[in-house]
Amino acid sequence: GNRLPETIIEPGRGMVGNAGVIEAEVVLVSRKSDDDPVRWVYLDIGKFGGLAETMDEAIRYPFVTAKDGDEKAPCVIAGPTCDSADVLYEKTPYDLPITLTVGDEVLIGATGAYTTTYAAVAFNGFEPLRAYVI
Repeated sequence: GNRLPETIIEPGRGMVGNAGVIEAEVVLVSRKSDDDPVRWVYLDIGKFGGLAETMDEAIRYPFVTAKDGDEKAPCVIAGPTCDSADVLYEKTPYDLPITLTVGDEVLIGATGAYTTTYAAVAFNGFEPLRAYVI
């Protein structure tokens, strides 16, 4: 009859996903060899620091840098740990400015959902992701 089924909605990411920004820093820009055209950009945060949902490149977070007006080229983005799984985007390289250097800030948007809860505590000696609520 008139009995409605119980419905549970868990909107998580829809409510807070766009509210978060992670401030990261470039710690290395390199290539695997001198003749390798693929540039690797290593950040001070990776899968184990809160970006676990980049596993299999399931989520493509937006990146913003102060050099976004410069020429861009595809690169592989990786985290700082020695774990070979700490690669964020390799199958589908990410376009970032070719002028990025060590110390440059990279803002990672849409990180309000699940990033702090996925951050490992002292994995490879790295501190967990700090969260500031404004």
